[in-house]
Amino acid sequence: MEVHGVDMTREAYRISALIDGAEVKGFLPEGLVMSALGIDRRPGHGEVYAWLEQNAKAVTTALKTRNTGGVPRAPFDRIDIAEEF
Repeated sequence: MEVHGVDMTREAYRISALIDGAEVKGFLPEGLVMSALGIDRRPGHGEVYAWLEQNAKAVTTALKTRNTGGVPRAPFDRIDIAEEF
């Protein structure tokens, strides 16, 4: 999984993962990470990267589920597919 920066309009991190040989892009809302960390402020980049490292499998599974038209389990159902960054 890779992080490609922040989309300030969406208040989400631009992420991608290699799934079944194809790059799948998505948006990971800052609010999801804030909720998971139990904070009410914008998380620092280090906090986000550490959280992503611990939750990489669940985030990748959510991207795969979304990419095939499904709805991931909460709270990962807040992750959206991105056509372009």
